[in-house]
Amino acid sequence: MEHVTHRQREQHFTLMRQPANANSWESNPMLDLSRELEETRRELAREKNLTKRFLNEEQETRRKLEEAKQKLARKAKWNELSITKEKDIQDEFESLKRTCDPESMNTFMIATEVQNNIKRTMKKELHHEFEQVKVAYSINKEHFYQKIQFERRNQAALQQELEQLRGPHPSSLSFGSELRDSLQEQRESEDMELLSAESLMQRMSQKIQPHLTL
Repeated sequence: MEHVTHRQREQHFTLMRQPANANSWESNPMLDLSRELEETRRELAREKNLTKRFLNEEQETRRKLEEAKQKLARKAKWNELSITKEKDIQDEFESLKRTCDPESMNTFMIATEVQNNIKRTMKKELHHEFEQVKVAYSINKEHFYQKIQFERRNQAALQQELEQLRGPHPSSLSFGSELRDSLQEQRESEDMELLSAESLMQRMSQKIQPHLTL
């Protein structure tokens, strides 16, 4: 009787130690895939936040460039007015040479020289500020470009990892398509930002350059 009771007790403990599901100790492929996809989604969200921050920085750079453009445009306008004024003075000078006495001519020549000195100073200042804007633009462009390259390398690694996880599961196929579309949209947005900034700088150069000839 005691032997039977002892045997029953061992059987009971054996059953207690066994998992409810005989396969619960084995890896669950679907569960592993779900976890991998969730981690990929979180990584993609982090990449999107990083991209958003990069784009915000690029927008701030464009805002500063636009302010510099307006400032340079005002100076260019002032320089243009000075050139017009100089032409008027030169015309008046030619007229005076034919009609005025030497003393009046000397006074006029002094005034003309002062005007020319002012114009040369303005052009030098305009040239200096424009060079500063070009340097700042070049630095910011390179900084933004490096960030984009870093981000795209991460995105490529994410895509490669996802391709390895896809398998025949419909949910992974759907998520893979969403991920590719999202990454493509980010790339197009980044390319447009770079092209827009480059176009802005070219327009500034075309508008300012004629006024920089000393």
